[in-house]
Amino acid sequence: MTRIHLMLLAALLQSSAAFSADSPIDFYFSNDALLERDGAAAIQEWNERCVAGGEFAEFAAIFAPDLKMSVAERKAQLAKFNRAEAVRIVTEAWRKANAALPQGPLLVCIDMAPVADDFTRSLMGGIAAVTAGRGRIILRVHPDADWKSVLPYVLAHEMHHSYWLEHHFDAGAPFTLADYLVFEGRADYFAGRLFTHRAPWTTALDADAYSSTWLAMSKDLGTTEPEKLQAYMFGSQQAAIPMWAGYSVGYRLVSERMAQEPRLDLRAMTSAPASAFMPKK
Repeated sequence: MTRIHLMLLAALLQSSAAFSADSPIDFYFSNDALLERDGAAAIQEWNERCVAGGEFAEFAAIFAPDLKMSVAERKAQLAKFNRAEAVRIVTEAWRKANAALPQGPLLVCIDMAPVADDFTRSLMGGIAAVTAGRGRIILRVHPDADWKSVLPYVLAHEMHHSYWLEHHFDAGAPFTLADYLVFEGRADYFAGRLFTHRAPWTTALDADAYSSTWLAMSKDLGTTEPEKLQAYMFGSQQAAIPMWAGYSVGYRLVSERMAQEPRLDLRAMTSAPASAFMPKK
């Protein structure tokens, strides 16, 4: 057997071991790279491992590790983070979510949030996350928050995105506001079926705010303009759109459809077009 054949065999065995039943997830801790090597080289490695080639790579790139964090701050944040516990929780959550919607191998990239990142610590409950593409989930963890209780729900939410990307993503189809609303609503519905967590973005609108927000969105469901999608989903003071408006609307659209008879199972819910979740006029 040649040296090349031996190298290929070793790579195959390593890949098989990384995604065995006992260790189904490949974990990448970007904090390690940033503590071990030059910042630019570490970011390049993060891009190659966690983002490059992903269906949502361009959007996920904003989750790149923060080079403004000093080595001292990274070490301090890391010292408060229980890596073994994170691996255990993610693995257990993966098993439950994967049993409901089986999918391919998973790479989970974990980074530490800066101390001053109050968005991740307070508003998100300790974890901000994004799916860069099928099988690629990025987590930013703030160790001063109760991130352990949030992690199963967040992972399930992102795993639903990953499953949809693996089975239903069409690069040639437009991604409209209607698609985005249902995309996030389904992920929250799926995560909520598996794990108990009060996700504030799903209940950010009271009755009046929901009515006025939906009225505006319903007239613009076909838009694909990035600025509008961002404003509708995450909120915009300038446009008078409440924070997390799109997430709350999407979750309600999906929840109301799932409460109807005949009910959709999780696979049918995931494969159904966005139009299936729009209220009947």
